[in-house]
Amino acid sequence: MSPSLTINDIARLANVSKSTVSKVLNDKPDVGLATKKKVMQIVEKHNFVPNASGKSLKKRATENIGVIFRKDDNPLSNPFFSRVLEGIEAEIAFNDLNLMLYSMPSNKKSSLPKIVKERKIDGVILVGTRNEEFVRELQKTNLPLIVVDPRADISDCQQVLIDNENGAFLATQYLINKGHKRIGFIAGELSEHSFGQRYTGYLKALKSEGLPIDETIVKTGGYEAGYELTKSLLQVSERPSAIFAANDINAVLAYKAINEFNLSIPDDISIIGFDDIYLARMAIPPLTTVRVYKEELGSLAVRSMRDMINEGSDKRSIIIMPIKLIKRNSVKDISTHGKLI
Repeated sequence: MSPSLTINDIARLANVSKSTVSKVLNDKPDVGLATKKKVMQIVEKHNFVPNASGKSLKKRATENIGVIFRKDDNPLSNPFFSRVLEGIEAEIAFNDLNLMLYSMPSNKKSSLPKIVKERKIDGVILVGTRNEEFVRELQKTNLPLIVVDPRADISDCQQVLIDNENGAFLATQYLINKGHKRIGFIAGELSEHSFGQRYTGYLKALKSEGLPIDETIVKTGGYEAGYELTKSLLQVSERPSAIFAANDINAVLAYKAINEFNLSIPDDISIIGFDDIYLARMAIPPLTTVRVYKEELGSLAVRSMRDMINEGSDKRSIIIMPIKLIKRNSVKDISTHGKLI
C-alpha cells in the first residue's frame, strides 16, 4: 500500500479532476466507463484505501463491524463457525452496532473486499482463516483487526484463540485415566494451527504417563475425513482401545467406520472428540468431547473490537478461551469393571 497517496495524487495520475475520482470511488453513475477503468487501475495498483466514506467523515464512525469468512478456509456451513457467527451477531446487536458480513468465495484472490477498501466499517473480525497474506493486507489498512481461531500461526495481531493444547491434553489424559494405554489419533492436516496444537496436547499427555508414541495409530489429512482415517486406523496390526478425534465432525464420521467393522462403541473401542458441536450429543452413543464455547468466542471478539475502536488502541494481545471436558457415553472405563463413563 502507498499510505501517502491521496485523492489529489490519483486525480493527477489519471489526468482527471478530484471530483471525478471521488465519484469513481463512490460508484456514481455519471462517469464514463473508460475513465472509471483508468482511475480504478491506479487505485488497485497502489492499493489505495480512502480515509472514510462520506457518512464516516460526517459521523467519524460508521457503527458497522465487518465480519469476514473465507470459504476456502471454513465455510459457513461448518456447524462450529456458524455458532461463532451467532455469538458475533448477538453481541453486535446488544451493542447497537451493525453487522456487515462478507463471505469471500474460494476462487477469489487475497484482495481486500469493498467494505474494507471503502472504509464502510470501523473494524474487521476475521474468522478461521489460514491465509496469512490476507491478514497482512488487512493490517495495512490500519483498521482495528481481530482474528478468531486462525488456522495458521499468525503473529503480531489481536487474536481470540481456543485452548487447543490443554483441551487435547485433558481429553487424552481422561482416556488414560480410564485404563486406555493405546490411543489412536485422527485429525485434519497438522499444518493447521489448531490441529497441530491438539496433536501436541495428545503427545504431552502420553509422555506425561510414560506411554509410547506410535505413529502407526496417528492418522491425519482431512477436516471431514474421519470415516477414511478411522478405517485406516482400525486396520493396523494392533488396534487401539480408544480414539481421540481432534474435531467432532471426524469423531462422528468415525462412528460409521467403527460400525462397519462390527465393533461397538464403547464396548469394543472408546472415542472422544473436540468442539462439542450439536451432533456430538445426538450421536449414538452420545459423544464424550471437549467443549469449546463457540458463541462466547464470537461475543468476546466483538467486545474486544468495541474496546479497540472506543479507546483508539492498537492491541496485539492474545485471548485464550477456556475449554471443558464433557463426559457422555462413548468412553468405557477398562481400568475397573467396564463401567460406562
